Amino acid sequence: MFASVIPCGAQTDHYNIFSVDLSYTVIGLINHGGGIGLGFEKKAVDWLSFTGVFGHMTFLTSLADVYCTSVSISLFSNYYPLSSGLDKLYVSIGGGCDFMNYFGSGVLPDPTQDILISFTPLLGWKFYFLQFFMLDISAGYKFVITDTFNYSDVKDYVYSGWRFNIGIKFLFGRKEEL
Repeated sequence: MFASVIPCGAQTDHYNIFSVDLSYTVIGLINHGGGIGLGFEKKAVDWLSFTGVFGHMTFLTSLADVYCTSVSISLFSNYYPLSSGLDKLYVSIGGGCDFMNYFGSGVLPDPTQDILISFTPLLGWKFYFLQFFMLDISAGYKFVITDTFNYSDVKDYVYSGWRFNIGIKFLFGRKEEL
């Protein structure tokens, strides 16, 4: 299994990374729902990139017969101190908003909509495997900096705390040869 993650062949720099974030799917499925996330990273200069993430999740809350649908939008800036590409060690700082809407046949919370704002520093390592794929291992701490009226009903899904991630990313937009 580990043989597939060994970098093979010469790699060129990439300007763009597209990723599918399945953490939304897993959290949704665990809580009787579903979801999906999409990410896009764009190289700005040799040591800096920006990442945008969009996610959607629908799940059953702790309230009887009340569901929540969440739309999440995040933006991160990434610093690569050991590389001129989008690989190796990176330090990332970013934040996001989760827009929550409650619905269902149970007693709905008042108000039926929330906005949660968060801040997340990350430390990670990316490396190539195969020709157009990258493995991304990261850890960070998410700080939820707003506490709305209904936060207690969704704090198991959107919470402050440690985040650990192992992701596979798809590379595209190869750097042109000079």
